Amino acid sequence: MGGKAAYTNAAPQKTTPSTALGCMLALRRNQALIKIVVAVFGLASVAYVGLLIWFRMNEDTLLFHPEKGPLAPPPPELHLDYQDVAFPSTGGVALKARLISPRPAGAQAPPGWVLYFHGAAGNVGTAGYNEAWAKFRDVGLGVLAADYRGYGESEGQPSESGFYDDAAAAYVYLRETLHVAASHIVIYGYSLGTGVAIDLATHVQAAGLVVEGAFTSVPARAAELYPYVPVRSLARNRFASLDKIPHVTMPILFVHAREDEAVPLAHGKRLFDAATAPKRFVAVAGGHTTAFKVDGTFFEAIKHFVADLGLPVQ
Repeated sequence: MGGKAAYTNAAPQKTTPSTALGCMLALRRNQALIKIVVAVFGLASVAYVGLLIWFRMNEDTLLFHPEKGPLAPPPPELHLDYQDVAFPSTGGVALKARLISPRPAGAQAPPGWVLYFHGAAGNVGTAGYNEAWAKFRDVGLGVLAADYRGYGESEGQPSESGFYDDAAAAYVYLRETLHVAASHIVIYGYSLGTGVAIDLATHVQAAGLVVEGAFTSVPARAAELYPYVPVRSLARNRFASLDKIPHVTMPILFVHAREDEAVPLAHGKRLFDAATAPKRFVAVAGGHTTAFKVDGTFFEAIKHFVADLGLPVQ
């Protein structure tokens, strides 16, 4: 014990020229790789920012799909008694609307009227809309369906606030020009038009509200379609129906297709849950544009709802 500590007497390694050259080449390769990664990340960032700018600039084009020009008449086989009427909206914007008179009801009480707000595409001359309105007429209802600004023969450019103004103008036309009592008006929204109808229903009196294929809000649906874009922050158009539906005090009928590919059924159910009673939810067969054609319970549900409102049905 108490012996001297042992040390290794190995000679220090010398760096050879070939070893130094290899280190330098490896360092240069790493630096080049870092530059490539930084360049790729920079390009991706620029591209992403460009995407956000493009989305912001083209939001209206992505949302609104108006068909402009002369209105097509209803398909002749529908035998619709109709006329296309004009009335002003805010800012002097002239709107066109399709007016479909109800079937004569004899000595019955005054008929109910559907104030209809269509979806983001087409116009009031679109055949599919007219097919649905013919079914309303069969139930015993009249229809006033206004084209939003920028659609069909209506003047102006589409916008969320403009749509709300146009809905109010259509309501005023129905009340003051056609002299329809508020208690005989059923506000009806389809697809994008549900956002318009729900907004109007928070401001005016009517017998009831029907929403078909309704969404909670434009940003909520857009976030599902574009998950990598912060649309909730970027979107100017909101159509925030989920925030507004609790303030609707009239009876509400929700109709939603189970196979709706444009607006999932979950949107309609969330709105229904947020709405105040009296309310009713009817899930039907078919898709976003076909449900009224393929499921016979579609118009039966509407007929029962209208009858429960105290309006005459046929």
